[in-house]
Amino acid sequence: MRSPPKFNQGEIAITVKTRFRENRGKIVRLQEYLGVHDWPGISVTVHVWLVECLCPETELYYHYPYHRDLKTAHFGQMPECFLQRISTPSGQGVLDLQGVENRIFDSDVSV
Repeated sequence: MRSPPKFNQGEIAITVKTRFRENRGKIVRLQEYLGVHDWPGISVTVHVWLVECLCPETELYYHYPYHRDLKTAHFGQMPECFLQRISTPSGQGVLDLQGVENRIFDSDVSV
């Protein structure tokens, strides 16, 4: 049996360990849980969320290899494994970035 998602709708998170370094460090609000899905470059199914960038001029980058297309969006899908919580479910602020890594990873994941 698959574990439940580790986040709740409305929480705030920071993006980590994404393919495109431009997507790292984005502050997002988790708008909607989309379920468990396959994700390019990840060998197991993952929990996926619809997220919204909280900074008005910030966008997420998405690569569509079959269409050879790179798009940006203010709202987009994000696997839970690329998110680190910076708020508690109650909305009280928590900011612990000690575990956030600075390295660039060479994965085929599309964010």
